[in-house]
Amino acid sequence: MPRNRPGAQRGAQRTTPGPRIWEEPPPARIPGLSDRTSLAVHRAERLSPGLWFSRGVTETALRRYRAFLHPPGRRPRYPRESYCAACPGCALDDVRRARDALAEILPLLPPRARAELRRAVTPLDRRYLLRTLPDPLAARTEPWWHRRLAKGVEGW
Repeated sequence: MPRNRPGAQRGAQRTTPGPRIWEEPPPARIPGLSDRTSLAVHRAERLSPGLWFSRGVTETALRRYRAFLHPPGRRPRYPRESYCAACPGCALDDVRRARDALAEILPLLPPRARAELRRAVTPLDRRYLLRTLPDPLAARTEPWWHRRLAKGVEGW
């Protein structure tokens, strides 16, 4: 008597019909990160509650952090407060808030994705330290990126 192939037996036991269909399209890759890390970041944004965790916040924060440090030259850069700091979308106008968002997503990622995102952020942190000036009057309880001299309000 002929024997059934194992795949045919598993196919007969399948309870769900057909292939799996996702309700939303796959997220776009974050520039500078691998596909796997981008997917882990998007998953962490979607599953984690909090002020910073909405779709695409990490990508926006990383772009903002890079854009602040992009102008060539050696002149000091001064972070600026966003005009509407209470609103999550406008808060990222302030580069320090963008760095806050990156700091909050890091512990929520799996180890490999965390390491890759940290490798992307570390050179930016070094440039931020070189391009900004320390604020001697800043509170020591704040993160180091908030203890830099700032100037004015950005936006409106």
